[in-house]
Amino acid sequence: MDPADQRIAELEERLAELEKLDELKTQFVTLASHELRTPISVVHGIATTLHLRGNELAAEQLTELRKTLYEHSCRLAELTDQLLDLSRLDAQAFALMPERFHPRERIEDLLARIAPERVDDVEVGVEPALEVVTDPHAFERVIGNLLTNALRYGEPPIEVRTRWSEVMDLIVVDHGPGVPDEFVPLLFERFSQGEGTTPRRQGAGLGLAIAKSYANALGGDVRYEPAEPSGACFHFELPRESAA
Repeated sequence: MDPADQRIAELEERLAELEKLDELKTQFVTLASHELRTPISVVHGIATTLHLRGNELAAEQLTELRKTLYEHSCRLAELTDQLLDLSRLDAQAFALMPERFHPRERIEDLLARIAPERVDDVEVGVEPALEVVTDPHAFERVIGNLLTNALRYGEPPIEVRTRWSEVMDLIVVDHGPGVPDEFVPLLFERFSQGEGTTPRRQGAGLGLAIAKSYANALGGDVRYEPAEPSGACFHFELPRESAA
């Protein structure tokens, strides 16, 4: 290729990368403003009501307000984590720091943090003696998003187990309706949401995209297949050499 043509091709490639980054930035700002507005408004409204009229409310009203406040504050925490993940992944502003740890302990601790009221819905079948050497934060972001997805859209029991082949495979499977065939190609796309998702169960369409990005950063991958006889089965695959 002529040097001038090669230079033009390089500039065009760089321009395409910059346009993609600009699009991601626009999506990020749009998502943040749209997704954060509702929970912030609800939390602020409830706080205002409790501050100004808390002593006048009946016990039933206070109970309902506390429940709603808890749900929307959880939503805010989840969105904040996802937006921070996106910013780190897009900017490649994180360094992997491998450590040796037991996945089962991490998963059980993670469950107690992200879904304390639903711990009994999850069966952790990972071998207690299994150790891995990988970045624990990235590992938790993958497993945490897969578990949140299963708890939100699937049905219990939700199982976490391992399988060995050419990779170390951590499997998260639920017994819900599964993923509609037409939505499967979009599963790991940002901002993708299945049709018919109820507002209570709807996320921002970021969890699986974030999980896959972190898995790729660890040298692995996340993939989906239907569960039998029904449900969704997600595979978090890591290189066998990650296991110790």
